[in-house]
Amino acid sequence: MPIYSTKSAMLAADPADVLDVLQFALLLEHLEADFYTRGMAASGLIPTEDRVLFGTIRDHETTHVTALQGLITARGATPVAKPTFDYTAKGALPGFNFGATQYETFKALAMAFEDTGVRAYKGQVGRLMTEKGVLNAALAIHSVEARHAAEVRRLRGKKGWITGNSRDDLPAFTQGIYDGEDTLTQGGVAIASLPNASTFGGATGGSEAFDEPLTKEQVTAIILPFLP
Repeated sequence: MPIYSTKSAMLAADPADVLDVLQFALLLEHLEADFYTRGMAASGLIPTEDRVLFGTIRDHETTHVTALQGLITARGATPVAKPTFDYTAKGALPGFNFGATQYETFKALAMAFEDTGVRAYKGQVGRLMTEKGVLNAALAIHSVEARHAAEVRRLRGKKGWITGNSRDDLPAFTQGIYDGEDTLTQGGVAIASLPNASTFGGATGGSEAFDEPLTKEQVTAIILPFLP
């Protein structure tokens, strides 16, 4: 066997590990797709001027669901079923039911879900490094999730990026989404200590310029309140 073939075999991703990433990503996409589908179907919730935006995001998330289901099925597995989500977050958002007066809460949840998605996909990249096809699909979704996050954050009057580990005005139970975003070391380099750090805003600019990954365990803890 040629040397390069042996090396490729040694570095091949564990199929069960890749499948676990795909099922995990599908659960997140089910959450987002279901959330926006329910929001768009709710009478009087989303103002006319914002319906194109949220309708487009819904369509993107639905497409992500379909694509991930296809990737899972192609591996001979059954895609995880969509659960019945609890958007009150086990009572942390009492009374939230997509009512006509709850648009601000809807937008806040959209921001939380999109910010989670960006970091969640980033956190799984290492498990897909030798599975190029799946890695490409994951990164293709990841960048769109980042576009969603910036768009929703701007719609709420926030920066399109995260500053430090600030959750802005989101409820305290969402803090896990932002923990660790104040990291100022990249590739072993202390960004804020560089000689020209003042040109990009020091610690503030350094934290804003980089997004950090979330582990599967961290993301599971974040979305657990929304699961049955």
